[in-house]
Amino acid sequence: MKLCFRLLAFGALLASLSLSAAERIPPAPLRYFNDYAGVVSPPVADRLNARLEQFERDSSNQLLVAIYPKMESDSSVEDYTVRVAQAWRAGQTGKNNGAVLFSFMQEHQLYLQVGYGLEAVLPDATAKRIIEREIVPRFRAGDIDGGMNAAVESMIAATNGEYRGTGRTQAGSRSDGFSGNWLFVVFFIGMLVIKMIQWRRNPAALFLNPGRRTSTWINWGGGSGGGWSGGSGGGGFSGGGGSFGGGGAGGKW
Repeated sequence: MKLCFRLLAFGALLASLSLSAAERIPPAPLRYFNDYAGVVSPPVADRLNARLEQFERDSSNQLLVAIYPKMESDSSVEDYTVRVAQAWRAGQTGKNNGAVLFSFMQEHQLYLQVGYGLEAVLPDATAKRIIEREIVPRFRAGDIDGGMNAAVESMIAATNGEYRGTGRTQAGSRSDGFSGNWLFVVFFIGMLVIKMIQWRRNPAALFLNPGRRTSTWINWGGGSGGGWSGGSGGGGFSGGGGSFGGGGAGGKW
């Protein structure tokens, strides 16, 4: 009996190891619209990303799109995408108002995973209609840009009005509270470090040659005309608090 139990446990372990070796859960994306296959033109991808970011501000819903060259799993597309969506947790904590549209180009597979909080307004039938009527015909015609544009607009239309937004994204709400203070602290610490270095090299330098202070601050950025810059790489998704249970629909083109 014990031997039988050990063999069963060993078999389950081997099965789990083989599943984990054959499947990869990608990390949460940095944007709302993510074209890892390079099939959507950059201007359209950027416009759709901005559209989805603004929609989160307006509604608090987090709608994501992820396009991959292939599906890195031996599971069904439904099972795989629900695990990925659950790992990313799109949607707000307590609302579960996220949805993720997956596209796998090599397999010609699509799946729209819907969070618990949006299943009433984006039920399986509506998700199926978006896949079959808005995306599949355009993809078959080679119009990937048009298919993704129609999908995003349909997802927004279906889920608009279910929740109210705050005027901010979840990522923005996390950072707004300390970004200004953080920059001031960095500036102050940098100034203090420079003064300490000057004092260690020449204690009198703090008092005897004030005219050199200007060049010190110019060089702090790492070169003339340099300096720190935050950049503006577009709106980003930072992971949410939503939950998924398999609602949605899929299809092939």
